[in-house]
Amino acid sequence: MYNYSVNADESITINTPNVKSLSDIKIEKKQTSDCIINHSIYPDGTDVTFTQLAGKIIISSNKELVKNDDGTYSFKN
Repeated sequence: MYNYSVNADESITINTPNVKSLSDIKIEKKQTSDCIINHSIYPDGTDVTFTQLAGKIIISSNKELVKNDDGTYSFKN
Protein backbone atom coordinates (compact mmCIF):
# COMPACT_ATOMS: atom_id res chain seq x y z
CA MET A 1 0.00 0.00 0.00
CA TYR A 2 1.28 3.46 -0.91
CA ASN A 3 0.53 6.40 1.39
CA TYR A 4 0.78 10.12 0.67
CA SER A 5 -0.13 13.24 2.61
CA VAL A 6 -1.22 16.67 1.34
CA ASN A 7 -1.90 19.75 3.45
CA ALA A 8 -5.60 20.62 3.48
CA ASP A 9 -4.95 24.00 1.84
CA GLU A 10 -3.06 22.43 -1.11
CA SER A 11 -4.60 20.92 -4.21
CA ILE A 12 -3.56 17.85 -6.15
CA THR A 13 -4.84 16.62 -9.51
CA ILE A 14 -4.80 12.87 -10.11
CA ASN A 15 -5.50 11.72 -13.66
CA THR A 16 -7.82 8.75 -14.18
CA PRO A 17 -7.73 8.25 -17.97
CA ASN A 18 -9.36 4.79 -18.08
CA VAL A 19 -12.69 5.98 -16.66
CA LYS A 20 -15.46 6.58 -19.19
CA SER A 21 -18.19 7.32 -16.66
CA LEU A 22 -18.41 7.95 -12.92
CA SER A 23 -20.74 4.96 -12.74
CA ASP A 24 -17.70 2.81 -13.62
CA ILE A 25 -16.17 3.65 -10.23
CA LYS A 26 -17.32 1.87 -7.09
CA ILE A 27 -17.46 4.65 -4.47
CA GLU A 28 -18.02 4.38 -0.73
CA LYS A 29 -18.13 7.50 1.43
CA LYS A 30 -18.09 7.70 5.20
CA GLN A 31 -18.14 10.72 7.47
CA THR A 32 -17.29 10.82 11.16
CA SER A 33 -16.82 13.69 13.56
CA ASP A 34 -13.05 13.57 12.84
CA CYS A 35 -12.79 12.92 9.11
CA ILE A 36 -14.36 12.24 5.73
CA ILE A 37 -13.32 9.00 4.01
CA ASN A 38 -13.79 8.47 0.28
CA HIS A 39 -12.90 4.96 -0.92
CA SER A 40 -12.95 4.32 -4.67
CA ILE A 41 -12.26 1.23 -6.76
CA TYR A 42 -11.62 1.91 -10.46
CA PRO A 43 -12.33 -0.49 -13.36
CA ASP A 44 -8.59 -1.18 -13.82
CA GLY A 45 -8.27 -2.35 -10.20
CA THR A 46 -6.87 0.87 -8.76
CA ASP A 47 -8.01 1.06 -5.14
CA VAL A 48 -7.64 4.50 -3.55
CA THR A 49 -8.81 6.00 -0.27
CA PHE A 50 -8.82 9.72 0.52
CA THR A 51 -9.05 10.51 4.24
CA GLN A 52 -9.73 14.19 4.83
CA LEU A 53 -8.76 15.46 8.28
CA ALA A 54 -8.82 19.04 9.60
CA GLY A 55 -5.26 19.84 8.52
CA LYS A 56 -4.36 17.27 5.87
CA ILE A 57 -5.57 14.74 3.34
CA ILE A 58 -4.12 11.24 3.42
CA ILE A 59 -4.13 9.30 0.14
CA SER A 60 -3.73 5.52 0.33
CA SER A 61 -3.57 3.41 -2.82
CA ASN A 62 -2.60 -0.01 -4.07
CA LYS A 63 -0.69 1.73 -6.91
CA GLU A 64 2.15 4.23 -6.78
CA LEU A 65 1.48 7.87 -7.71
CA VAL A 66 3.92 9.40 -10.19
CA LYS A 67 4.25 13.11 -10.92
CA ASN A 68 3.74 14.11 -14.56
CA ASP A 69 5.62 16.89 -16.36
CA ASP A 70 2.54 19.15 -16.16
CA GLY A 71 2.37 18.89 -12.34
CA THR A 72 -0.51 16.41 -12.25
CA TYR A 73 -0.21 12.87 -10.92
CA SER A 74 -1.11 9.48 -12.39
CA PHE A 75 -1.24 5.98 -10.95
CA LYS A 76 1.64 3.80 -12.10
CA ASN A 77 0.51 0.69 -13.95
